[in-house]
Order: sequence, then structure tokens, then C-alpha cells
Amino acid sequence: MRTSFLILSLLLAILAVMFALQNPGYVTLRFGPYQTEQSTALVVLVSFALGVLVGILASVPGRLRSAREIRQLRKQLSQSSSEATSSSSLDSITESPYE
Repeated sequence: MRTSFLILSLLLAILAVMFALQNPGYVTLRFGPYQTEQSTALVVLVSFALGVLVGILASVPGRLRSAREIRQLRKQLSQSSSEATSSSSLDSITESPYE
């Protein structure tokens, strides 16, 4: 699955670059009192990069939550296995050798 996601991401990036390079014109960007004229290619590529960045930042809380949950489950598993090991060693000590 990870490989297919990487291939899909690469394909989208290539398509964005192809689209940007085939539109060499200029566009006027306005934001409040500011105004600038930039090439369409630059605007498309910067917009694509910002979209990728926003997507990555949106996934961070879920990834952190999953990592914390995995860490807690590993700790519980470690504690359970150490309790099971100590319990089985106590059983072998308390067993009678004559049985």
C-alpha cells in the first residue's frame, strides 16, 4: 500500500509540473492591498506545494495519537509478558519435585 501511495503521489506531482509548464502566461494575484504579477507555472507549483503541506499537517494529530497508543500497548504487552514469565517461574519453584 505504501508503494502505491508513493506512485500516486509522484504521478500527481508530475501532472502538476506538466500543467504548470504548459501554461507559461502571467496572472495577477491580489491579497488585500497587495498585488503582484507572477507566472502561472509558479502559482500552480506553489499552490500544489502548499496543498501537500496542509495535507501533511492535517495528518499529524492522528499520527501522534496512533504513535502514543502503540507505545502504550507495547508497554502493556511488555508488562504482561514479564508478569507471565515471573508467574511461570514461581510455579516451577512451588511445584513438588515428586509429582
